[in-house]
Amino acid sequence: MNKKYIVILTVAVLVITGVGAFSALAKGVTIVDGGKVVQVMSFDSCVGELIKDKGIVLGEHDRVIPGPEALLEDRMEIVIKRAVEVCLTVRGQQTTVLTSADTVSQMLDEEGIELGKEDIIRPGLDEPVTPGMGISVVRVSHRLETVERELPFKTIVRTNDEAYKGIEKVVSKGSSGALKETVWITYHDGQEENREVVEQEVVKEPVDQVVEKGTKDILLTSRGAVRVKKAIYMTSTAYDATFESTGKHPGDPGYGITRSGTKVRPGVVAVDPKVIPLGSKLYVKSLDGRPDYGFASAEDTGGAIKGNKIDLYFESPYDVQKYGKRKVLVYILE
Repeated sequence: MNKKYIVILTVAVLVITGVGAFSALAKGVTIVDGGKVVQVMSFDSCVGELIKDKGIVLGEHDRVIPGPEALLEDRMEIVIKRAVEVCLTVRGQQTTVLTSADTVSQMLDEEGIELGKEDIIRPGLDEPVTPGMGISVVRVSHRLETVERELPFKTIVRTNDEAYKGIEKVVSKGSSGALKETVWITYHDGQEENREVVEQEVVKEPVDQVVEKGTKDILLTSRGAVRVKKAIYMTSTAYDATFESTGKHPGDPGYGITRSGTKVRPGVVAVDPKVIPLGSKLYVKSLDGRPDYGFASAEDTGGAIKGNKIDLYFESPYDVQKYGKRKVLVYILE
């Protein structure tokens, strides 16, 4: 064997030995960075050194799995989890958060958000975090409250065949009771969401009101029996055709003419059409022992005649002044 061959053989052995030594010391590592996968050989001792040596830039919220302190091993897979933006709403306040967490639960832990047992988290804690997703935490709280409310009384209606239709009389007044309730109130983010009555106690019983309604519909008069639709207690006054009563003089347009277009005459009365329709046939009964006004016809109206008021026509101003104001019972006839 010549000297030249020996040198070549020695170099070959050294090369083969070096390659073997390199293979024994270097680690084959796969780096997954988002959608990018890179396979490298490295003599670094830990993950952090490899990241630095390869010039991989990490954001403040990016995460490396396993962590930077993990020892580098052959055939190791290193995953770089890049942070994404999510919209976080807690108690109605919105903030934008950068996170590399895998799940909603992890993200909330990272942000230091403590959860109550009944707080509502949307989406669920195990849901994966995705770019741009909305995450809300609704704070749930409760309060026990005692309130007292009114218990309305009932009205019991009885018929009275001695009273005319339309006549109602309160026989005994009712009074409201009181109910004490214990209420469980649920709040979402401080706003009342629901009320649930958990206990009730009647502290005062209501007292029923008793009302009598008339049913009588036959009125006996000097002209015989007439049928009654309804009877109304009213305040009566009197008027005539003079200027003092109507504001018109003889010869003025409309002098002596009723709202219905008829001529005023004894037996014509002025009413509130909302109470007694114009054209109604009436009988006006006195309640003070004086003679009844008697049969009448609702043909006129008056500016002061509103509600349960009636104005009775007389020919003589003297009779008008003498009449004054009286309580009467007005029967609306069939």
